[in-house]
Amino acid sequence: MRTFTFLFLLLCPAFLYAQTWSVRERNGAPCLFKDSEPVAPVMFWQWDLQEQDVRDMSNAGMNLFSMFGSFPHYANPYWKEDGSFGMQYQDDNIQKLLQWNPDCYFLPRIFSAAPNWWIKKNPAENIAFSKPGFKPHTPRESFASQKLRDELSPVYRQAVRHLLDHYGSHLFGIHITNGPWGEHFSWDAYYGAPGSDVSEPMRQAFSAFLRKKYGNDVKLLQAAFRDDSVTFENVQVPPLEKRVQLTDGSWRDPAQFRWVTDYFECHNAVTVDLIDFYCRIVKEESNNSLTTLVFYGYTQDEPWGIEADHRAPSKLYQLESVDMTSAPHTYKRRRLGEDGQPRQYLASAALHGKLFVDEGDDMTHLEFLKPRHDSRAHCKTLDESLAILYREFGIAVTHGIGLWYMDLTRNTFRDPQLIDAVGRMKKWGGVSLNHSRRHISQVAVISNPESEFYLGYRGGDANNISVGLYMHQMGAFYRAGAPFDWYLADDLDAVAAQNYRVVIFLDCQFLTEKHRAVIERLKSDGRTLVWFHAPGYVTQDGLSQERMETLCGFHLKKERHGKLLAENVKTGEKTGMIRIPVKKFPIRCTSVDEAEKNPWGFTEKWVSPCQNDFFSVAPDDETQVISKGVEQLQDSILIAEKNFQSWRSIFSAVPGLSPSLLHKIYSEAGVHIYSDSDAVVSANESWLMIHTREAGNYDVKLPRKCRKVTEITSEKVVAENADCFTIPLGKFQTVIFLME
Repeated sequence: MRTFTFLFLLLCPAFLYAQTWSVRERNGAPCLFKDSEPVAPVMFWQWDLQEQDVRDMSNAGMNLFSMFGSFPHYANPYWKEDGSFGMQYQDDNIQKLLQWNPDCYFLPRIFSAAPNWWIKKNPAENIAFSKPGFKPHTPRESFASQKLRDELSPVYRQAVRHLLDHYGSHLFGIHITNGPWGEHFSWDAYYGAPGSDVSEPMRQAFSAFLRKKYGNDVKLLQAAFRDDSVTFENVQVPPLEKRVQLTDGSWRDPAQFRWVTDYFECHNAVTVDLIDFYCRIVKEESNNSLTTLVFYGYTQDEPWGIEADHRAPSKLYQLESVDMTSAPHTYKRRRLGEDGQPRQYLASAALHGKLFVDEGDDMTHLEFLKPRHDSRAHCKTLDESLAILYREFGIAVTHGIGLWYMDLTRNTFRDPQLIDAVGRMKKWGGVSLNHSRRHISQVAVISNPESEFYLGYRGGDANNISVGLYMHQMGAFYRAGAPFDWYLADDLDAVAAQNYRVVIFLDCQFLTEKHRAVIERLKSDGRTLVWFHAPGYVTQDGLSQERMETLCGFHLKKERHGKLLAENVKTGEKTGMIRIPVKKFPIRCTSVDEAEKNPWGFTEKWVSPCQNDFFSVAPDDETQVISKGVEQLQDSILIAEKNFQSWRSIFSAVPGLSPSLLHKIYSEAGVHIYSDSDAVVSANESWLMIHTREAGNYDVKLPRKCRKVTEITSEKVVAENADCFTIPLGKFQTVIFLME
């Protein structure tokens, strides 16, 4: 009997005896589970895992690993040109991992992108760029290609089954990847060529999208497009010259350009549908025993075109097939003293049960010591490296999210003290699962990524506001002394159901009637509402200054052109300057290989961008002026406040609410302030992180009396039975407190 059992186990697929992995709620936040056991989602990633690093990380307590990148996928496709299937490259690396750590679990990246041979054989399925004269040397497939889905899906299923059959007891999920760098951007993100996708597959997808949106009623379609000749059969993708056309200075009037805005919506929906398609394959083949992770939902702080970016996170968060999302944290503010913000609408992701996993791809001082180091390396000493690594972990533990430490260069962590720090964080990540992970923020930030469907493309005076809001203004929120929750506008009902004292509408130029109805409910209980740029100016039917004024409570005046720079009338503080990257090379790569291998070198400069067609505040007796403009706008009110019977309204025409001004707004609204300093602050009910910009004695005020407060980077108790304490900190130091 014993021999029979051994042979049965040997011959049966491994996944029949594997555990079930899932994402479920744990103490107030999404969490990774193995069967009924919560697992701290802290892992290590390399292109191809190296023995020294795997053994070092394993000895430090790391047991979750991830691997593979886009370039090795193109060089080693599992779908061969002769129709055969093979994962020798993947198998070789996985078997090495299991040799070095037989008790580990791993999450490999499996690409759903077409192999190069298929692209050459199927030119009609390739993405077609509408930028005049642009022809990439290495074509890529259209995300809308039904032919590729039909032909690749059986092979993708085979890849998932292969992993399950051979490594099921070690496999905890699949990272589904596609597009540039596997991050589900449209392929024009590789080439800097706006205007995709005008291919026939995308045209067919556009037709199907319109049939569904307009109920297959051609009269409704023609009325929306203002074109009696258009039908579902003959509809075309709008060409680039139509997509860049604006009707009112910086704006794209939805009443006149529904053809274009519908295409933007369709293009983004195609990507989400593609993600859902392959995630469902993983769920089906594993009988729901594996988790799925995807790159998607990136916040809008990179200069991609509207089509190339992630503009449908609300749709993705509603997918049952997706368990986890991921992104590298912002590249704009990851230096010492900055926040390293996760690029995800974290409150909305958590609301829909999605576990976010931050990609910690910061470089340590070991990279800077190389003769030709990566230009993203900012740490020059061990202490600086530790401050950055602890900041990554502090952001993760205070938001209740996951984290993988990413080694892009095989040298990032090869220092015993760095390994010790990673081990310490892995240990405390496990501890965190047994404490409350509930958010107690009193500030909510609201975004609507679809708003740019109605604005000009970034990069000119038609739209400089978006870069400022996501790059500059978001950084100020982290330095205002209190945590905040970032939601999508589609989740405003959840915001209204909680006791937020301040609600900030960041990029909500487009709001639906449903959004507006919820906002009216927020105008109560002494709450403060903060508005940027042109809140609600775009309606479902057109552009309306009147409805914008009704929404925010101010009389507004249209400004045709001016600097996005405001000067405080009392303090003289000027806000609105933003740091922008200046590339050393033009992003005009003409092949995937070239785009993969190019360095990310850039310099930076501070600028005060200009903007066409925005709004200032028209003065009246009830308006309190906070800041005015400069130069030709020196008499224009750019930031103002107005008190109503049951709520307060603050309007800013520029991304110019500084940390000090936000601190004042928060305090007046009754928001708990953890620190009066200019440090980066992040917190939930049990955890508090402070990342300093200057040395000094820091007074920390807790929202309640705590039995014990432990600083986990030093593992020292800093306070007992206290609701405040003072701690001396150095410049660019990170401290993380467990508040019990």
